Amino acid sequence: MLVTHGLARAVAARLVEFLPEAYCRIILEASGTRFSNSYRRQRTDGALSPEIELDSEPIWNAAVDYARREIQSGLGRDDKLRVAGRSANFQAANRLLHQGSKLENIAFTPAVLAWDEDGPAVKVMADIPRWRRWFRR
Repeated sequence: MLVTHGLARAVAARLVEFLPEAYCRIILEASGTRFSNSYRRQRTDGALSPEIELDSEPIWNAAVDYARREIQSGLGRDDKLRVAGRSANFQAANRLLHQGSKLENIAFTPAVLAWDEDGPAVKVMADIPRWRRWFRR
C-alpha cells in the first residue's frame, strides 16, 4: 500500500519493520524491559549481517519520535496495541507475561530482519481495480 502511494520501497520496508518496534519500546520503556540497540539482517545466502545500530537508521529515529509524540498526545490503548502488537518483541513479552515472567526480567537480543535492505519484492496493483485486489492473493 505504501509503495503504491509513491513511497520508495526501501523506506516503506523500514517503516513496516521499525514502527511496531518503536511503539513497543515506548509503551514498555518504564517497565524495566531491556532492548538491544542493534539489529541484524538475514542475507539471501542465509548468513547474518554484522549488527547494525538502530540509532544509525534515520527512519528508526523518526519512527521513535513519531511513536513517542502519538503516545504522549493521548493515543488510545487500542490504537497503540494495534501497532505495537505487530512487534515480535511485544508478542514475546506478552507470551512471557502470561507464563509468569516480569517485564523487568526480560532482555531482548538484537532482532534479525528477514527482508533485504530494499524490502520484499512487491507487485504493484495500481492497474487492477480496487474491488478485484481482494481476490488476488
